[in-house]
Amino acid sequence: MKENIKDYRKNGFIDLDEYLSNNPEFQEFPYYLYGYEQKNFWTNIGGEDKEKSVYVKPRNYDYLDNEYNVYAELLYSELMRQVGINTANIDLAMYNGCPATYSENILENVDLDTFILSADELLEQKYFDDTNNSSIEDLYDAIHQYCEYTGVSREYEDRCIRDIQKVCIADIFALSSARTPQDLDFIAGTDKDGNEIIALAPICSNSYSLCSNFSKDEMLDMIDDEEIMQERINLCYCDTGVPDYKRDFNYSYWEDSLLYFVEESEENLEFARECAEKMNIDKAIKNVENRVTANIPDYYADFVRTVFDARMRQICSSLDLDYYKIMDNKYFEYEMEDR
Repeated sequence: MKENIKDYRKNGFIDLDEYLSNNPEFQEFPYYLYGYEQKNFWTNIGGEDKEKSVYVKPRNYDYLDNEYNVYAELLYSELMRQVGINTANIDLAMYNGCPATYSENILENVDLDTFILSADELLEQKYFDDTNNSSIEDLYDAIHQYCEYTGVSREYEDRCIRDIQKVCIADIFALSSARTPQDLDFIAGTDKDGNEIIALAPICSNSYSLCSNFSKDEMLDMIDDEEIMQERINLCYCDTGVPDYKRDFNYSYWEDSLLYFVEESEENLEFARECAEKMNIDKAIKNVENRVTANIPDYYADFVRTVFDARMRQICSSLDLDYYKIMDNKYFEYEMEDR
C-alpha cells in the first residue's frame, strides 16, 4: 500500500477516492459545508504523528462549465506568494470523478492559543443584522471595535488593515471576482507573551480568479477577440473594493477600487508598483506545473497569460507605470532564474 498521499498523484491530481479507500480510518466527513452541489468538506490525511485536517472543494463540471477553476486557485496562490501574501497550501485532487482542490488547515502551524475568527463574526458583533451588504470600511470598523474590546494593540490593528488592503490590491491584478469583505478570515487569540492579537489569516481560496468563471468557449472567444476580452475582464472586480457611496463612476469598477486603495497611503501605492513589477504569470505557471508534476492544459495557460497581461496593461496605464520597461525587467529576471 502507498504510504504518502503524494504517491496517489496521477496526471497532476491526487486521487482522493483511492487514498480514502486505502485509508478507511480517514474516511470521515463530519464537517460538510454549504457550497457546491457536491458539498465541500473537511477530512484527514497523513496518519500517526503526521495527521492533518484538509479542506476539500469538489468542482462539478455542470456548475462551473470548465475544468480550469482548480488551476486558477493554484496560480492565484503562486502570484500572491510573489508579493509576500500568505496563502494556504493548496493542491489538486480528484474526488468522485470530479476535479477538486484541497488545502491544509491554516492553523496547523500556528500557536495553540490562537483561533480562526471570520469576518462575518466580526461584522455580526458590530451590526447584529444582515452582514451581506457590509463594505470594506464596515469591516475596518468591526476590527477596531474588536481590538478595543479585547485589548489588541493599535500596532496589530493597523497591520491587519494594511494586509487587507494589500490583498484587495493584489486581487485586482489577479482578476479576482469573488472576494467580499465576508470572505476574509483572521487569526486571533494571544501570542507567546500573552498579548492579545489579530492578524489576517493566510488566504484559503480564490475560486474565481484569473477569469476562471468563464466557460471554455468564452475563454477561446476572448483570446480571439480583444474587444470581447477587454469588455469581459472589466467585469472581473472584487467586491471588497471601494464602498458605493465613495465611487467615482467615471472609472471602471476595478480601476475605481485600485485608486481608492492607492490613494489611501503611499505604502499602498508602493505595494501596487511591487505587484506590477513582481507578479509573473509565466513563473507562476512553471511553479505550479513543477509542483503537481503535470502541465496545465495549453489553452488554459494561453488564456491566463492573455488576460493577466491585459489587466497588467490596464493597471500600468491607470497608475502611469511604464508597462514595457516593467515587462522587459520581469522577463530578463525570469530568464536569468531559468538558467
